[in-house]
Amino acid sequence: MTDIKPQRSKDKALNLENLPAQEPNRSQAEAIRKRLRELTFLHETSQVITATLDLDSVLHSLMAQVRDYFQVEAASVALLDEETQESVFRVAVGEADSEVIGMRMAPGQGIVGWVVKTGQSVLVPAAHADDRFYSGVDDRTGFHTRTLLAVPVKIDEQTIGVIEALNPAAGTFDEDAQQLLLAVASLAAAAIRNAELYERVRQAERRYESLFSESTDPIIVLDLEGTILDLNEQAIHMLECPGDQLAGANFCDVLGMPHEECEAVIQQVRKGQRLSLEMQIPSGEEPRTLEAHLAKIDYGGREAIQWVGHDISERVALELMREDLTHMIIHDLRNPLGSIMSILQLIRTSFDEHDETLPVMKLLSVAMRSGRKLHRLIDSLLDLGRLEAGETELNKKLVSPKSLAEEAIEQIQPSTVSREQTMEAKVPQGLPQLAADSDLILRVLTNLLENAVKFTPRGGHITLSIEEAGEDLLFAVSDTGHGIPPESRQRIFDRFARLESSEGIKGTGLGLAFCKLAVEAHGGRIWVESEVGQGATFSFTLPLEAE
Repeated sequence: MTDIKPQRSKDKALNLENLPAQEPNRSQAEAIRKRLRELTFLHETSQVITATLDLDSVLHSLMAQVRDYFQVEAASVALLDEETQESVFRVAVGEADSEVIGMRMAPGQGIVGWVVKTGQSVLVPAAHADDRFYSGVDDRTGFHTRTLLAVPVKIDEQTIGVIEALNPAAGTFDEDAQQLLLAVASLAAAAIRNAELYERVRQAERRYESLFSESTDPIIVLDLEGTILDLNEQAIHMLECPGDQLAGANFCDVLGMPHEECEAVIQQVRKGQRLSLEMQIPSGEEPRTLEAHLAKIDYGGREAIQWVGHDISERVALELMREDLTHMIIHDLRNPLGSIMSILQLIRTSFDEHDETLPVMKLLSVAMRSGRKLHRLIDSLLDLGRLEAGETELNKKLVSPKSLAEEAIEQIQPSTVSREQTMEAKVPQGLPQLAADSDLILRVLTNLLENAVKFTPRGGHITLSIEEAGEDLLFAVSDTGHGIPPESRQRIFDRFARLESSEGIKGTGLGLAFCKLAVEAHGGRIWVESEVGQGATFSFTLPLEAE
């Protein structure tokens, strides 16, 4: 037995010697396990931000992770409102979470305001004893905050929010909690940035979709080979074909472009050039002229070509009309001017050669008529703009309606003789005098009579009549021409609106526009009555003013 005891003592001594060496191993193992838990927690929270791009869902999942890991009663995220600089609780989990969401903290108010202002983290062991603490949230929700940890959420060193963890089950936070919550704040910042970027992309997509679908111009998207990928309603309407038949069709075929020319255009755009060109699209009875713009775009992550067409058919037609009008005005100015120059040349020759047989007075009368016609046309061109702007001052004087009719017929009579037409005036005796700008009204009558002569066939008849109609004088110019179709009667008094006679004679589109403005300037109105094949009657009224 004596041999055994020393052995026991030795074994006991050996065990005692080994005990100090085992204590550090346990601490290290505990530290490793804690570190593994932290890493696992961070790994799980990092996976949250990749699960969805919905910011509220991401923040809610992050706060749920914080609540579970730190064993706290509540966790929340407050984000800074850039306009008001208030902190708004965006997400909350735990007790009174529904009441907290949407609450606002004034700038600098409470622990949240302090963190936003300083950009620093803070651990508050006894919240209600801290001067920075704002108890308003507790008062409104019934929640009692004892201990809280708050860390800033930063993007590019700018604090844009705060994460709070409240009332840990252990009564306090361990020394690593602050750094761990800061890591969560970094993940929250990444989620917020991703959500903002995603929202910007979505807004850009929505703007493009809105512009694409609601654009008044046709838009077609093609692949780099010229196959139609997408097109808006305007393009479908323009091409007069169902959208499902157009999608997948060849762009060149749909627009009716020669393939070589079309392929050359697509090739240029494919190389990165932006092109603008005029092109004609088959549409109904007449093709439409479009100003097309082509450019390479990113279309859902793939390269594509965007074709935008702007309908310029009216502009092209107007340009042609103006060009036509310019030629006509020049022609109308040249004729009387040429007549005057020819007559002057004849008179000069007769004086040089002492030829007394030349009817000088008759020639001078013709020259004066041509001069008056030239003068009327120039005055109409000048007065048209002034009448439209209301800048013409009427030089009203009492004038005899009969004298106006006689002077107008005298100026137009020679034209009727050359066309073998007859002209009649129906002006009863005793008509009251008219207070009017005689020059303007005389030009209205001569314009209407000239039109009647121009658009009445040879041998036709023209009538000018004046009569009382209540408190107005009614003027009417009738002809036996081919009449005016109903669709033209609506626009005949518009500027540059022109009619064409059966003989191919066109008006300048200014005479009737001038007549309308001149009559309306006097407080009257003008209109036309016509039946196709039975002539036309242009009538206008002028008010009889009291002396």
